[in-house]
Amino acid sequence: MSTNKTIPFCNPGLRFDHFKNELNDAFQKVASSNSYILGSEVAQFETALSKYISTEYCIGVNSATDGLALSLMALGVKSGDEVVTAGLTAPATVTSILQIGAKPVVVDILDTTHCINPAEIKKAITKKTKAIVPVHLHGYACEMDQIMAIAFEHNLYVIEDCSQAHGASFNNQKLGSIGDCGVFSFYPTKNLGCMGDGGAITTNNGALASKLRALRNYGLQDNNVAEAGINSRLDEVHAAILNTLLPALDEHNESRRKYANLYQDALKNLPLKLPPIDSNAIYHQFPVRMENRNEFRNQLKKEGVLTGIHYDKSINQHDALKQYCQPLPVATRAAEELVSLPIQPEILDTHFETIVTKIKLALQ
Repeated sequence: MSTNKTIPFCNPGLRFDHFKNELNDAFQKVASSNSYILGSEVAQFETALSKYISTEYCIGVNSATDGLALSLMALGVKSGDEVVTAGLTAPATVTSILQIGAKPVVVDILDTTHCINPAEIKKAITKKTKAIVPVHLHGYACEMDQIMAIAFEHNLYVIEDCSQAHGASFNNQKLGSIGDCGVFSFYPTKNLGCMGDGGAITTNNGALASKLRALRNYGLQDNNVAEAGINSRLDEVHAAILNTLLPALDEHNESRRKYANLYQDALKNLPLKLPPIDSNAIYHQFPVRMENRNEFRNQLKKEGVLTGIHYDKSINQHDALKQYCQPLPVATRAAEELVSLPIQPEILDTHFETIVTKIKLALQ
């Protein structure tokens, strides 16, 4: 029997509605400020996020895609240089490398967290390799101790893709504070999201931060363009939203951890592979694996429960990107089997028991 009311996979509007009064005040403040680009809200957010991540600097940008490209540019990665990254990620991770003329070298992932496999990084390094972009997928940390050791051994830069890892940590260090810089996305569905595109770069390198501030604003520094940049600025409205939501991020992440543990208990005896439990993860997604994914998703949809897939293609399955890939057997299989269950607290606070019941019915 199907339900009449569909339970969404995610709905960022529910989160915004929870802070409706605070957000309305923030909008009015920006509207009356007569300062809409790189004003006080952006400066306030940059200070707040750098303090939260425990870095000296934060630079607001238009998107994480731009943030990755700008980071590579600022670190001096150029055309012909190679950048190693992961085989299961948003295509933007790879296209940002192409955007600056560098060559992506895409390697396989671990079968546990689905983050990049350090052993595969090591095998892919050549004399042309200049940087590693580990992707903290689904809110889990990459094996940063091993990655940083590889980078140190080969004199490589590390740019953490933290687009799904706001507040996650590794060995008591917030992600985004371990590599040369960290890049964050504030797409509306993220654990910390605004009402459009937005991003930020965190770093402890003062010279790098100054260069990034110039590069995001055409390259202007002291009224002179010494190196051509792009137009990639976090605007005041999105910064005001982020300033409103950032203080509640830890509480939001803790709710996700709570529901991840409840899922583990409720689904442990069913024919699916559950993600690892990790108190340092922030569960941007709760991905399970199964061979009959489409049948399962369709059955749940009939029962009024929507699910997601992150991602339905590994990087080697994209026509324009496959030429840059090493063999990706783990990533390819994961892309065929992963299903993301609803994990947004505003949805599960109301519908968790119903979702679990429907999952059990779908797997009978």
